[in-house]
Amino acid sequence: MLEKNFYVTIETGFARYAAGIISVAGNFSSNITILYQGKSVEIKNAPECIMQIMNLGIYTHSYFTIRADGTDEIQAIDAISDHLRMLDTMNDMVNLKYME
Repeated sequence: MLEKNFYVTIETGFARYAAGIISVAGNFSSNITILYQGKSVEIKNAPECIMQIMNLGIYTHSYFTIRADGTDEIQAIDAISDHLRMLDTMNDMVNLKYME
């Protein structure tokens, strides 16, 4: 299992980026979850999870975590990180964490 933290830098909120993250996550076989303030959403169940992600209430200047667990977890975390960086909306944190 692999986790990576992200810091939200956009001023318009996080909800509109949910679909993009779900789209990227759908390319991988790993289970991928977004965690925020003690709540989590499995982000591979589109379109149902779009509303669930929006209901997390992720806002500007807050942190959230993406967790991937599976055979392609490294590639999944890297792809999501690249996607968010490309949008120039998030700063990924350097504390990439391998869990057991």
